[in-house]
Amino acid sequence: MITAILPGTNVEVVAGERAAAASVTGVVTIPLMLSWGDILTKIYKGDDALTKLGYKLSDVKMKLVNEVMNYADELLLYRLNTGEKATGTLAAGITVTAKYGGIRGNDLKVTVTASDTNWIIKTFLDTAEIDSQIVADESNFVANDFITIIGSGTLASATVILTGGADGTEDAGAIDAYLTEIEKHDYNVLAYTGTDSAEIAKIITFTNEQVANDKDACAVVSGTSANNKFIYNSTIGGVNAAYSLSAPEAAATMAGIIAKQGIAGSCTYFDVIGWTDVATRLTKAQQEARTQVGEMLFVYKYGGVKVLYDINSLTTYTTENPEDFHKGLVIRTLTRYASELQKLLDTKAIGKIRRTVSGKNQIKGMIADMTTVNYLNKKYIDGFTADDITIVDGASRDAIIVTVGILVADTVDKINVTVKAL
Repeated sequence: MITAILPGTNVEVVAGERAAAASVTGVVTIPLMLSWGDILTKIYKGDDALTKLGYKLSDVKMKLVNEVMNYADELLLYRLNTGEKATGTLAAGITVTAKYGGIRGNDLKVTVTASDTNWIIKTFLDTAEIDSQIVADESNFVANDFITIIGSGTLASATVILTGGADGTEDAGAIDAYLTEIEKHDYNVLAYTGTDSAEIAKIITFTNEQVANDKDACAVVSGTSANNKFIYNSTIGGVNAAYSLSAPEAAATMAGIIAKQGIAGSCTYFDVIGWTDVATRLTKAQQEARTQVGEMLFVYKYGGVKVLYDINSLTTYTTENPEDFHKGLVIRTLTRYASELQKLLDTKAIGKIRRTVSGKNQIKGMIADMTTVNYLNKKYIDGFTADDITIVDGASRDAIIVTVGILVADTVDKINVTVKAL
């Protein structure tokens, strides 16, 4: 705001009205057993995960995280196990403790050497020095990304390797705690790499609830006939130069691919990064049979590994769930649109616009603009005009009923060619 004191023209630059921000894209969430790290860790494309997860992404211990991050922009990683923290004694009354529980803590080493009247305390992970501090005594040590030092005593030169770190088992109620936590965050794809049928059932129920609340979400699991348009059933594992992946583990790969493609592209014939083969090669007849029961498959084709067909697990078609809802790109587009439309109206219309003819026309214009700019112009939908939006009064004085008709533009996934010999 300009407050003029002297005569003359005063100009300021301010932010104009902007459309509601689009939904998040490229975000995967996955619950895993880990050997280091916090309960919830965010990993972004290009991150060095060493301090967060205790390992570089190239380490085989991080294979599922690496598979997701080959494609996704962000990973919300939830730790299912607390584990036991590794510890060591630096001197009588002085204990060094790993920041997190897990076996990775056993790879930590701490050295103490004299430096005049001070002490140099160094922290090593494997053989790499990750921290060095000069302190007068133990109370001056500042906890780093890997250890804390507690207690009091007299420091002396020492080399201490931490021991006692353990991964343990999955914490009681960990999946329930995970779903409660992840509901607070925005994501696109939930990947479950386990085999517990009860946990899979919880994830399916949770995903249905999230979409019912206009959240742009879906889930990838393995080995279940979910018959659900929001659930992908990924059933083939893979092999690369460094490690192999079981079918449940490969759900992480599929989730990353789905998050990357989002509504911008289909997963059909998508080239899988780094894989040299699939765990099980299928014949064409087997591919057809498993596709018909709603399995999303990795296949070896044209000298490389690809996703065969971008389909969810829906196999029973009804008026409410027609056959085209079996296509992953179609459902991803519809759920993203519903999420963005809700955000637009919540931020720009609710409590701000009167229920008058002009007010309803204003809302119609908002919807038409968002749909045209974010979907029609990007060729995600086809044939849309403002006439596809209708608004009528609801039963109560403060309610309106909005209907928007959109036709998702799927990719060309089948081409039937007749070659005629002349």
